[in-house]
Amino acid sequence: MSVATDQELYEQRAISFVDDDGYPVTVPARVSVEDGEIKVRPAKGFDPPKIAGRRVNVVLNHITPLPGGGYTDRRYIAFTGQAAAEGDQLVVRPERTYRWNEREVPFPEYVEVSTPRARRYLEALGKRLGVDFKPAIGAFWRFFRVVRFPFLIATAVPVAIGGGVALYHDSFDVALLLLTFLGLALIHMGLNVANDYFDTVLGADPANRRPTPFSGGSRSILYGLISESGARALYASLFGSGVAIGLYLALTRGLLPILGLTALGLFLAYFYTAPPIKLAYRGLGELAVGTGFGPVIVMGTYFVQTQRFSLDALVASVPIGLLIMLILYVNEIPDAEFDRIAGKRQLVTRFSREQALAFLAGSLAATYSVIALIPVLRLGPPTVLVALATIPLAVKVYQGARSNFGKQYEMIPTMSLNVNNAAITGALIAAGYFVGALLGL
Repeated sequence: MSVATDQELYEQRAISFVDDDGYPVTVPARVSVEDGEIKVRPAKGFDPPKIAGRRVNVVLNHITPLPGGGYTDRRYIAFTGQAAAEGDQLVVRPERTYRWNEREVPFPEYVEVSTPRARRYLEALGKRLGVDFKPAIGAFWRFFRVVRFPFLIATAVPVAIGGGVALYHDSFDVALLLLTFLGLALIHMGLNVANDYFDTVLGADPANRRPTPFSGGSRSILYGLISESGARALYASLFGSGVAIGLYLALTRGLLPILGLTALGLFLAYFYTAPPIKLAYRGLGELAVGTGFGPVIVMGTYFVQTQRFSLDALVASVPIGLLIMLILYVNEIPDAEFDRIAGKRQLVTRFSREQALAFLAGSLAATYSVIALIPVLRLGPPTVLVALATIPLAVKVYQGARSNFGKQYEMIPTMSLNVNNAAITGALIAAGYFVGALLGL
């Protein structure tokens, strides 16, 4: 549809310009588009000859207010050009044209694709004015966003499970548990920053036009919250700090086993997206996450406490490893379209819709089957069966994924529920071991 034929869709019309005193002025106007020219009759009191010769912005706009507050059905066309007087009207030959229709591009996507242009504008303006424009966010909250702090629940829960199994086997030290969590949390934050860095430089995050709070990365580099060099320095320092704690635990609790698990965890964290291995780009990211946040963390925590390995701890690590893998997996569903463009061939990008849903259902079924088998095989107390209470949540996760598969923004409640299901189920598994140990079951 051409601008000339769809003018009736934009009932609000205005012209903007900078007046003689340097102030921006916007006034309503009658606007028509004829033969590639914009003809404007400003409101009374604004004579066209006094506006002629200026660069102006002509906007045709529509917005529908909602009864309960807010707006919908937003769209506009904006023309920028030099104004010339022609009788009682202005004539503008458009030099640049901008347009947006909410029905074609949802507002969150529009904001996302506009952000790079806004940053370029502010950078250019800053150079002219000698001002350095930066996001107005404090250092703490910037760090909070860059490292994706809330996702540390994916470290805390497996650590709690490892500690619970250790207590069930009559070995437990709170100080060692907290130190273990700190070291693993530092490596996890390093993983998050490195993942954002490499997904940015490899093109996966810039290609994603529809990120959500759970998918598309933190966007910290793209939004200017941290530079690429700053991200490299940050993930290196986080990895280094985590490894330092791992070395201390290795020297005091068991050199080779803890060194081996630390090295494996660091390998999985760094090469999750880092070249040349790029596990996530080769369909191995889910395996890496399930292994790292399942057996590596649970077994590592258990070993620090008991200075030995056990089949009980290994089996206990499987459900939480699967659940945290599924956080990644479900979060990949909205990203799949853009990951394919960037060559990031995660499992969801390799599956058909039905295959992807079957994998989700099978993984959830395996998770709860292993939980049910723990007391049956005498690998843990019967109190771990309390974790089966979240099966209805898991069913809702599957139903949400099936209903909204391929719909980025509609998937947000399902992704949130999936994170909650992993956290609650994992916490109940840990609680089952702690309670079982205290009751002597």
